[in-house]
Amino acid sequence: MPEGDAVRRSAIALDAALAGRVLVSCDIRVPRFATVNLAGQTIRETHAVGKHLLTRTDAGLTLHSHRRMEGKWVTGRANLQTGPAHQIRVVLRTEATAAIGVRLAMVEVARTQDEGRWVGHLGPDILADDFDPGIALPERPVVEMLLDQRVLCGLGTMWAAEAAFLARANPWRPASDLAESLAQIRAEMQASVSGRRPRMRVFERVGQPCRVCGTPIGSGRVGRPPHDRITYWCPVCQA
Repeated sequence: MPEGDAVRRSAIALDAALAGRVLVSCDIRVPRFATVNLAGQTIRETHAVGKHLLTRTDAGLTLHSHRRMEGKWVTGRANLQTGPAHQIRVVLRTEATAAIGVRLAMVEVARTQDEGRWVGHLGPDILADDFDPGIALPERPVVEMLLDQRVLCGLGTMWAAEAAFLARANPWRPASDLAESLAQIRAEMQASVSGRRPRMRVFERVGQPCRVCGTPIGSGRVGRPPHDRITYWCPVCQA
């Protein structure tokens, strides 16, 4: 599943292609919303909340999309083509630009005032302007807790593992204080949104030496099946 910084980059790309422009055609290839036509409406903005994308129009409607693991938005000129065709879920075109949603796991349309149905259950967004790194967090195993979008939204397996490492916290135990590590992860995610590639400390570095102590990085599963996820840690720094 994409991390919050990747979703923010999608929002920026969609804004660059669509914001302030009138849709001349709209093709939503999801049975429940296939008859919805946003053509003639002006795209106001695309707003990211955690891993959710909310594309809003001047008619008070929102196109909600969620990429999950395989989905993506492709943007370009009005004659943009991408595929494969059977994996396309949304095609939006203006006179000069286009945005095509491929393999999107979720596509819905509702009134903008009803966006809470999609994002109302989420915890604070780590990339929100008003995010407080010192938020109160529940006493739960740290990585499992950081991956719970109801507690804190925007983190995936990559940034949750990195946050636990910065806190020197064992992934399977509660951590007493995450404020400093969350502030640093937030800064690194913001840099990633701007295009700076992050340098991983533990994520997907199994067997490689820890950048602090030299111990080989390990991996394991957090959470309960079937919703368990992989994580990475240094057995010494995060003992």
